[in-house]
Amino acid sequence: MQKQSYQPSFEIVKSVGEQIREIVECQMRHAALNMVHELFNQEVERLCGSPFSRKGDEGHHRGGSEVSSVLVQGQRMKITKPRVRKNNEEVILETHSALRNYDILCERVKKHMMSGVSTRDYEPLLDEVAGGLGLKKSSVSKAFKKVSKESLDEFNARDLSKLDLVSLMVDGVGFGDITVIVILGIDTKGKKHILGIRQAETENWEVCRDLFESLIDRGLEVKNYLFVIDGSKALKKAIRKIFGDRAPVQRCIQHKKRNILKYLPKERHSEFYRRWKKLHGLHNYQDALSEHKGLMNWLGNISHAAVTSLEEAELETLTTAKLALPRLLRQTLSSTNPIESAFSIAKPKLKRVKNWKSGKDQGARWSASVLIEAEKRFRTIRGFKELPILINELKNLTIEKEERVA
Repeated sequence: MQKQSYQPSFEIVKSVGEQIREIVECQMRHAALNMVHELFNQEVERLCGSPFSRKGDEGHHRGGSEVSSVLVQGQRMKITKPRVRKNNEEVILETHSALRNYDILCERVKKHMMSGVSTRDYEPLLDEVAGGLGLKKSSVSKAFKKVSKESLDEFNARDLSKLDLVSLMVDGVGFGDITVIVILGIDTKGKKHILGIRQAETENWEVCRDLFESLIDRGLEVKNYLFVIDGSKALKKAIRKIFGDRAPVQRCIQHKKRNILKYLPKERHSEFYRRWKKLHGLHNYQDALSEHKGLMNWLGNISHAAVTSLEEAELETLTTAKLALPRLLRQTLSSTNPIESAFSIAKPKLKRVKNWKSGKDQGARWSASVLIEAEKRFRTIRGFKELPILINELKNLTIEKEERVA
């Protein structure tokens, strides 16, 4: 497919349908193979005890490993199988025998996995796998849950000390009664990195602060960044507590636009769209202030709630204009769209979740599983060549950093 002159911040050359199918199937294969290894480990530990414990059942002991294979989507795939011995004889693992002729991702299992992760779909999946293998459902469930957590652990344990970041985007994506908070960093070369994921019932500031603190503990430098946030007061409070009162914050213009539209009658939407687009297309900050004042006056004649919503943003939708960023870079850094674009793959599946009983971090685990695959396809942000201008503006800022809250 030929590249278009305008590209979204998250994009691959293939069609959206092909993109989603490849990401989901790759993730399912990865999860299935991890589940196989976890089932092996469970049986070996049951027979031999924990490593170095010498508490095996009736003299069983570990005997190294060997290459074997299992069926995945109708094809043989190589795996490393642990070996167990007893009285100098090889012990045949029950799980290996079961897996030799069972397709861990047969069409029926794939159908269950593709249908979502709600309780009503999760149970048939376990029934299908456990029944096909002849293993206990509890063993399959334990392995399934453990491997899905690996992606979340990978995100939240990364070393950030070598990343030279210039902007941090923070957005909370809601799934039912929970919120998954994601922090995405943009480095000086324009590359995007998922820095951390945290699940909470709401975007309270303590959770946001703890997430920032965890990034610092993993090597994030406390310095000047352009923060792009969805508008949450909790996020802003956490930023102020850790990075200082003058840390530049850009409010997502898309979130604020949607919020204001809720208070306007439909016949006024077209004119609001025109004014909003004009406001955030102006390069000169003084011109933007004048246009902002005119928008306030126009909204004041229509809806007090709409004016209050715009006032609440405190001119922070114009931060990129105040920093005098060029048009293309300003468009990229004026919203949290890079996070929303990545989540667009995860959300269609996760939004079907009705009950999160399988664990308090289930939303974060499944989000991380899909975002890991999405991250591999991240492209450099639009306007990355203009980043030196932002870097220079941030260097010129004098930000009074408060003492970090313990």
